[in-house]
Amino acid sequence: MLTTLRSGGRRALTVGAVFAASAMLLAGCAGGAPDAGSSGSAGGDGAEKPIKVALSNYFNGNIWRKQMEASFEATAKANPQYVSEFKTVNSDGSAPQQAQQIQSLVLEGYDTILIDAASPTALNGAIQEACDAGVTVVVFDSLATADCAYKVAFDYEAYGETEAQFMADKLGGKGNLLMVRGIAGITVDDDIYRGVTNVLQKYPDMKLVGEVYGQFTESTAQQEVAKILPSLPKIDGVLTEGNDGGGTLDAFLQAGVSPVPLIIQGNSGQGLQGWAKVSQENPSYETMSISSQPSISSTALWLAWMLKNDKNDAKNLPEKTMYAPLLIIPQENRDAWANALDYTQIAENPTTLEQATSYVESANAGTPLLKEEPLPPTS
Repeated sequence: MLTTLRSGGRRALTVGAVFAASAMLLAGCAGGAPDAGSSGSAGGDGAEKPIKVALSNYFNGNIWRKQMEASFEATAKANPQYVSEFKTVNSDGSAPQQAQQIQSLVLEGYDTILIDAASPTALNGAIQEACDAGVTVVVFDSLATADCAYKVAFDYEAYGETEAQFMADKLGGKGNLLMVRGIAGITVDDDIYRGVTNVLQKYPDMKLVGEVYGQFTESTAQQEVAKILPSLPKIDGVLTEGNDGGGTLDAFLQAGVSPVPLIIQGNSGQGLQGWAKVSQENPSYETMSISSQPSISSTALWLAWMLKNDKNDAKNLPEKTMYAPLLIIPQENRDAWANALDYTQIAENPTTLEQATSYVESANAGTPLLKEEPLPPTS
C-alpha cells in the first residue's frame, strides 16, 4: 500500500475554482490546460475527440454523492470541446439495477462509462460486456474488480490508518472507541475498517466497544449513534468514515455527554462548524477531519478522455489505477474551511485536466499523491 503525502500540500487552488450553492465546481477547467505529451489520438487522425460519457452511480442518498454527481455534470457541461454528450443515472442502491443500467448505456451508444460501483464483483459481467463493445470504463471511489476497467481510487486503507493513528496519539493509546461505519459490503467501508484495525492492533488498551452503520449520512449517523449510546460505556473517541461526523457530534451533544469525546470529522460544513462551536466552549478540544473528495467524478472524466484519446501515457497506468488525494483538514485549517462551506457542502478541490494529468504522471512514476491538506480554493 502506498502512503505518499507530498510536501507543499497545504495550499489554495486558484485556477477556475468556485463554490456553488450545492457543490464546489469548476468552470473553464480545461482552457489552457497543457497537452502533456500526447502519444497519439483516437482514430489515429491526430485530432482530439470529445467523448459521449455517462455516469453510473449506485447511490445518491447523501450530500457527498449529490455533490459528486454535480461535479461531473458541471465539468462536462463546461467543456463541450471534451464532452459531446453526458448523462447521469443511479440505481438506488441496487447492484442488479446498476448492471442493467450499464447494459442500457452501452445500447444507447455511450462510448465512455464512469461507475461508482455498488459491489466489487456484482457488476463485473456488465462491465466486461461494455469493454467488449469498445466502451471505455472507468470505475472510481467504490471500485469494481473487472480486469478491463481503469480505476480512480482513494487509498481508503490509509484513510482508516490516518484517523486511527491520530486518535491513538491524542488519547495516549488508551480508551473506549465507537466506530461509525459507512455502507456494508462496499470496498470503501471494508478498506477504511481494515486501516483502522491495522492501527488498533498496536494499541491493546484502545477498545472498539461499539459499531454502527451511518450510511455516510449525517442524519442516519445521528440516529444510529443516539440509539446505541445508552448501551455503551464512557466513549473517549469516535472513528468515522466520511459524511457522518457532524451527525455523530450532534448525537453526543443532544444526549448531554460531557466532555464530548474526540470525534473524527468528515469534511462536511455541518461537522466543521460543529467542531468549531465545541472548541469555542472548550479550547482544549482538538480533533481532525478527513474525507474523500466528491470531485473524483471529474477526475474520472478526465482520465476517461485521456484514455479515449490516447493521451499522457494513461493507458499504461500500473494496474490500470491512479489515485486522487484524500483531503485532510487539521486544526489550523478548520476555520477557513468552516467559513467557506455551506452547512450541506463537502470540502473539495475541483479537478482540472492539468491536475488529472499530474495524477497520471505521478501514478506512472510510482509516487501518487494520496493525502493533502489544502486551504479552500478561491474564486
